Amino acid sequence: MITDQSVNTVDDKPPAAPTRRLRRPEDRARELVEAATRLFVERGFAATKLDDVARAAGVSKGLTYNYFRGKDALFKAVIGAAILGPLGDGEQIVASFDGPSKALLRIVLEQFRVFEEGPAGGVLKLVVSEAGNFPDVARYFMDEVDRRGRDLFAAILRRGVERGEFRAIADIQATVIVMISPLSMYSIWKRSLGPHDPDCLTPDAFYATHAEFILRGLRP
Repeated sequence: MITDQSVNTVDDKPPAAPTRRLRRPEDRARELVEAATRLFVERGFAATKLDDVARAAGVSKGLTYNYFRGKDALFKAVIGAAILGPLGDGEQIVASFDGPSKALLRIVLEQFRVFEEGPAGGVLKLVVSEAGNFPDVARYFMDEVDRRGRDLFAAILRRGVERGEFRAIADIQATVIVMISPLSMYSIWKRSLGPHDPDCLTPDAFYATHAEFILRGLRP
């Protein structure tokens, strides 16, 4: 005779231990950068401690040093993650574009707008506000980001001049700075004084006016 006690059923098995989600090293580094980006933009770089970043990323402060030597190195990683990807996309567009230079310039300006209005757009303001206190980070930004950005717009201008679509330009680099400085300033303005300015331009108005102003000045 078989009793109930001698029958093994599924319900008799002990519950399986919960499976812990294993994070790869690159996942932890990415999560630290994402947490740092959010906190740096919200609080400022100086006001954010590595403890805060580690806590937001769900790791120990000691583990943070396995990926970044210190807060400056983490700041550089934030800049790279926020800006270098969109910048690389822009370089690819310029290198492969086959239409008029006027259209190319509008596309790149729109790409900048998409980046600037995204979550990482506040990194630009962060870099400018902290440049005086952290010169090593400022030099990194100039070498790895700003110079590449200038070269990107310079390539568009040279392309347009060579194709006869833009007028001859005596000083390409000066023209590039005049073109891109308002873009940076508008991004910073929106996140600082803009909320207190009743006449602050909407993004649509700013980008449309800026593009038209530039293209009129470049007409052959």
